[in-house]
Amino acid sequence: MQADDIIYRCLSRMRHLMTARNTLGYGVHSPHLYYIIRFLIYDDNRYYCFAPIENERQRLLRAKKEIGIEDFGTGISGKRRIKDIARKALMPAKEAQMLFRIVNYMKPLTVIELGTSLGITTAYLSKAAGRESKVVTFEGSKTLTDEAKKVWKNTGAEGIETVGGNIDKTLGIRMKSIDTMDFALIDANHTYEATVRYFRQLASKCGKKSIIAVDDIHNSREMSRAWEAIKTEEAVTATLDMYDTGLVFFDKCLMKKNYVLRVDN
Repeated sequence: MQADDIIYRCLSRMRHLMTARNTLGYGVHSPHLYYIIRFLIYDDNRYYCFAPIENERQRLLRAKKEIGIEDFGTGISGKRRIKDIARKALMPAKEAQMLFRIVNYMKPLTVIELGTSLGITTAYLSKAAGRESKVVTFEGSKTLTDEAKKVWKNTGAEGIETVGGNIDKTLGIRMKSIDTMDFALIDANHTYEATVRYFRQLASKCGKKSIIAVDDIHNSREMSRAWEAIKTEEAVTATLDMYDTGLVFFDKCLMKKNYVLRVDN
């Protein structure tokens, strides 16, 4: 990360902390959103499946093996150690477990994940969704997908379909065969243009109960711009900004408002 990016993240974190006002759901009039905030986002109970997944995280953080990476997002490909990828790319446990609780509450039939990486978050989504659901995860690098499959085998994560290749090309093709998308996580190409485009493709399949999670919404100026654009989309109603992650809702019964939450990691 360059010095300019570090400075931006520090400033954006300060702005977030100064504007976060809806701790524990107070001030949120919708019972549905209040429940999600109070009992899912701020919950810290551990489920039985967390330990095996976190054991896999620790294994990856120790893995010195080098693998070749094809990165369609940055355009930078080459060999990297698994431990370095895990340290930089894996979603933090607290954030992944929050998404687990939300998906477990929703019981969605179809879950979409853009950016498989090493498969830790995918395992959480699979365990949360249950055996009757399908998790469709998109990843450009085959070597990352191969490593992710080891994680899923070791954790017993099931019902996962992998879509390989450039997400810019594969997402539109795969979405044609999906009628309704219940939950999605965008954690792939972290540019303004790609993030907004992915969001619009996913939102076109969303119903009133659907939720889209966007990761790293304040990680860079481009991602902050993308988040601002997403909030103004016509189909979007309420949004929850937790600094690292944003949640987007489409229920027209909800007030069009962005709630800024302070969630300390």
